Amino acid sequence: MAENESLVDVLVVGAGPVGLIAAYQLARFGGVSVRIIEKHPKSVQDAYGRAITLFPRTSEMLDQLGLADELLQEAFACRETVAYNSLGEEVHGRGWSFMNDMKDTAFDFALVLRQKYQEEIFRNALRRYGVEVEASVELVGIDIHDTTLPSRYPVTATVKDTEKGVTKTIRCRCLIGADGGHSSVRHFLAIPFEGATSEDKWVRIDGYVKTNLPKPSTYCSIESPTHGNVLWVGLDRGATRIGYAFTDDRANAYAEFDEQAAITEAIAAVKPFTLEFEQVDWWTIYTVGQRIAKRFSVDDCVFLVGDACHTHSSGAAQGLNTGIHDAVNLGWKLSLVLRGLASPTLLNTYAMERRPNVQKLIQYDADISRLMTNRLPENWRGEPTADVNEVLGQIMDEAGTFSSGLGISYELRVDNPLVGTSSSFGSLKPGMRAPDIPLLRPGTFERTRLFRETPNIGSFYVAFFIAESSQGFPSTFSHGVEQSRLLKEYTRSKGQSMFLHSPMLTPVKIAPLPT
Repeated sequence: MAENESLVDVLVVGAGPVGLIAAYQLARFGGVSVRIIEKHPKSVQDAYGRAITLFPRTSEMLDQLGLADELLQEAFACRETVAYNSLGEEVHGRGWSFMNDMKDTAFDFALVLRQKYQEEIFRNALRRYGVEVEASVELVGIDIHDTTLPSRYPVTATVKDTEKGVTKTIRCRCLIGADGGHSSVRHFLAIPFEGATSEDKWVRIDGYVKTNLPKPSTYCSIESPTHGNVLWVGLDRGATRIGYAFTDDRANAYAEFDEQAAITEAIAAVKPFTLEFEQVDWWTIYTVGQRIAKRFSVDDCVFLVGDACHTHSSGAAQGLNTGIHDAVNLGWKLSLVLRGLASPTLLNTYAMERRPNVQKLIQYDADISRLMTNRLPENWRGEPTADVNEVLGQIMDEAGTFSSGLGISYELRVDNPLVGTSSSFGSLKPGMRAPDIPLLRPGTFERTRLFRETPNIGSFYVAFFIAESSQGFPSTFSHGVEQSRLLKEYTRSKGQSMFLHSPMLTPVKIAPLPT
């Protein structure tokens, strides 16, 4: 091996939340070596702003990875939404009202925590498994060798330490591109990024404010005739985020649109309410666009996740959530394959499952982003004089279970190796979340939940919900257990399983399958 060459099972490029979660899972599951690089120095990477909201299903996923408790200690749990019309009157069924129906979950709220603090928690968690983020290290090239040859490390990444000016090569079994909308991984592999960037621009500004807004600690929308559907969010540590449409009128009013201009327009955007900034932490102008990578993977050894394979506006606050869902979907599959516990064909299900959900999000986002700038969707077939704010409320409500993540599932496909050809699922679909039912621990009757007792450790679980009496118990199921060598072993050995009691179904036997 050359002096400036090293080997690793998985190289993750990009140390934002999505890249950190991808690396953390592989380190947590064990049996796979991991490195993660980030081209920006820590002082830049830790800037305020960027993503803020985790919806219930994302919080559940992070809970099963052992990360939710620490997030909750620092976050603002937003349980209330409100919408105001241009007169400052509260209106119902509009804006973010779908968040009031996020039920049947222990996380029946929006977990609001600025990305700076999320990343700090994820980095610390990764560090506990001996993996440090290698900052100021930039990817400058990728070479994929002929995957038909028996090479254990088919990917060669060329990286540069920008502080030391040293270039090295890292040979890896797999590479994950989590390096954002301007992904170097996607660029080096010439993967088309299909879609369009609109002319719409939005301003986001975070800080500490004084206001007479009646409900400032909420997810709030203000229906401004001049600044679109204005976003107001109570943040962690008492801060506030305000977002509004950056129209040509706003741009042409200033020789240079700087921080003071952003403040001035924010004050105008929230009228008839008053606003005074005591401190600004961060502000930005960004362009709205909806794009999706033509491929999510190359040769089953390079994978794109998060903004590297799909971008959209922050209108529905889905960017971070969708990226984490990508990372969780890919993480356990990649771990099992690299550890020799699953066929490489399992990796085909990543794009197969995630792409349709991303496409659905992009369509919703295209409509929502136009409505938030006081325009009807391009494919609108309704009344041309319809109230854009009412239409926005209807679309966000329609997308409610998708936005919360609680209704996400994957379509049944015959080419999905996770689904048997003779399987009969009824109303069940792959990817549907299990009900997080309340449970009682045996002996102490301590309260717990199904998700807490089935942490994500890169393994499958088998759960038996056993009736009080065997009368009516399906004989085919009993016969199936008897014929299964693995399940028969579990029925003989209580030491490898856990018995819990549910107020609804008792008892419950949860057995992790060995890996």
